Amino acid sequence: MTNLVLQKTIKFFRSYGVKCDETLVEEWLNASPIREIHYQVNESDLYAFNDWCRWKGTAYEEGIDDTTKISRLLEEISELKRENSELKEEKDRLADGPANIPFL
Repeated sequence: MTNLVLQKTIKFFRSYGVKCDETLVEEWLNASPIREIHYQVNESDLYAFNDWCRWKGTAYEEGIDDTTKISRLLEEISELKRENSELKEEKDRLADGPANIPFL
């Protein structure tokens, strides 16, 4: 990948209002199939970049091994259990609070 391809890609993404930094776009380009020097960036690349960013660091990231996938899923489950517990506590706290007084 050349610097020209990187700069063209960043400029294209930003023209669509996507906030992206050079490091993130470079990482995506390196993870993507090799781009030619005269590669023309198009809208489908924008969607591919957004999907890549969305799944990066999750259990659904492409190219990760099963051990990493399982580890990330277990982390996600743990986080969801913690969030569920906090929401139950909030629900109980709201239910035990003063009754809603109608406006007079």
